[in-house]
Amino acid sequence: MVLPTDYFEGPSKMSQKPKKKKKKSSQARRPKGAVRDSRPTARVNPGITAAAQDNVESIVGQGRVPERALEIALSGYFLADHLTRRFEAEAELPQPVACQAGCDSCCYNQVELTPPEALLIGHHIAHHFSEAEKDLLLAHVARILEIIKAMGQAESAARRREIPCPLLQNHTCLVYPARPLVCRAMHGLDREGCIRELRTGSLAGSQYYAHRHEIAMSVSAGLREGCRTAGLQAVPLNLTRALNDFFTQENAVVRWINGEEVFEA
Repeated sequence: MVLPTDYFEGPSKMSQKPKKKKKKSSQARRPKGAVRDSRPTARVNPGITAAAQDNVESIVGQGRVPERALEIALSGYFLADHLTRRFEAEAELPQPVACQAGCDSCCYNQVELTPPEALLIGHHIAHHFSEAEKDLLLAHVARILEIIKAMGQAESAARRREIPCPLLQNHTCLVYPARPLVCRAMHGLDREGCIRELRTGSLAGSQYYAHRHEIAMSVSAGLREGCRTAGLQAVPLNLTRALNDFFTQENAVVRWINGEEVFEA
């Protein structure tokens, strides 16, 4: 696994203030790892993105076979999880993360992911779900696609309480080990606040730690760029649509690793 060599040099760079002599606004002074409000708009860290891209190119270089296709997303998950743990081991969080088993407020958002992640999740479902479970899931996918087909992003966000993730069941993610990068980044510091926002449809956003989103989004950017340079479909995908595409065609993994476009953008 390739890591950016300077990313955690000395005190974590995600906690350092920019070195500027002129007076800075409170937003400019805020370290990347600080608590923030509102919906995440993560920065992309070039070192992390380059590391993720290098991993993709190395994996594809070992052969265009299904195993390598699935390894791409795994490499991204490993990198994101590793960097998050390492950052939080070096920089004590001022507030504990409030997430716990049974929390699902963030599971009512339309999830964006990369093609390799969609392939890994589809593969996980294909090999760990019974036929009855897959049928129920695909029926749920069809219902959600019907609901969101005429919605824009703003409307789907405002009405997110009506649109749970198709992989959410009994307050639990059905594919938690293979969950996408954006889901690995999602968290809150006020559990009741998250519940309240979902119930009321508020778009104000909860407090969150910026570093988790920066790491996940930087890895995602690297996966996309690595796939693009390897001649593989690399556009961002909607999770629900991607699941439908995966299960309504044959040999999606094989076709994708050989350069075909298997997902509707």
